[in-house]
Amino acid sequence: MSASMPEDLERVLERGSFCHVATSTTRGPHVTPMVYAFTGGRVWVTTARGSVKAGAWRHDDRVAGLVQDGARAVSFTGRVRTFDALDPETWGRSLREGPTLAVAAARFTMKNARFFAGYAVDARHVPLAWTPPGRVFAELSIERAALIDGDAVVRSLGAWPARLASLERFRVVRPGDDPLGRLPGDIADALGRRGKGVLAVEGHEGVVVVPAPWSISGSELYAAPSVSALALADLRDPVAPAALGIERPSSWRAREMIGAMVRCTARVYTVDRLISGSRSAASVIAEARGSSVGASPTETGDALVGLSPGRVVWWRGWSSGTVMAA
Repeated sequence: MSASMPEDLERVLERGSFCHVATSTTRGPHVTPMVYAFTGGRVWVTTARGSVKAGAWRHDDRVAGLVQDGARAVSFTGRVRTFDALDPETWGRSLREGPTLAVAAARFTMKNARFFAGYAVDARHVPLAWTPPGRVFAELSIERAALIDGDAVVRSLGAWPARLASLERFRVVRPGDDPLGRLPGDIADALGRRGKGVLAVEGHEGVVVVPAPWSISGSELYAAPSVSALALADLRDPVAPAALGIERPSSWRAREMIGAMVRCTARVYTVDRLISGSRSAASVIAEARGSSVGASPTETGDALVGLSPGRVVWWRGWSSGTVMAA
């Protein structure tokens, strides 16, 4: 597929700043933003040798990702291969693919030069896991890809069954604690009560990542992806394991990045299939997307995902922690 990837998909993959990379774990999907490079029809990233992703990849090489460039995004699934100077099992392929690795490493360095400049500024504070000796280089091959433009999937490559189950009744829960209320105060303040996010959800054929505006309404956390994007996950059950990634990125300095990953159970509602609560659902969708509440509650492009958080992983630069959701 990589050799014949259409130009519009390649353009997004080349121009994006971050790739939200997701993998499946025993606790459900795990998704975080990563600097990356796209070359040779593949996405290249680095991760800490002891990271959750690196550990998961040793047992399951399936991977999913999302790259965004303005209103356009490419969601993809594929396989991962790691190249680790300290892992003898990877030495053979590292030798065989030396020229490819050299080109990928050069492209990665050039594309992310501003972040390396940020590391230089903060050199005295950078943990070992964030320096080259503590990193693993990884190649993400692309087996399926879909181009999302605004609320619509406008092009897809590979087999995407695109089924989407829905619950039939929706109700907003008003009283209760803030679902993100146990985050450190500065993290919660920086992330706010709504914004742009990404949703990794475990579908019938594995994890898929899609753009998902989010908001807190009452005491509930919601995401509002489009129906066509969410259907890429092939959700045959309206309740599924999921993770919501939200962050305040920095354009060049890792030390200033703030974000959180909410590991949760997703409850899926499509407005046109609701027996009750369609107007309430449409209101929550409008709030998450920052659009008019007066929009029709029966648009087929409207989907709402209620998220029941479990653990919330937060980060501020190189510091991170985990809290249980309220």
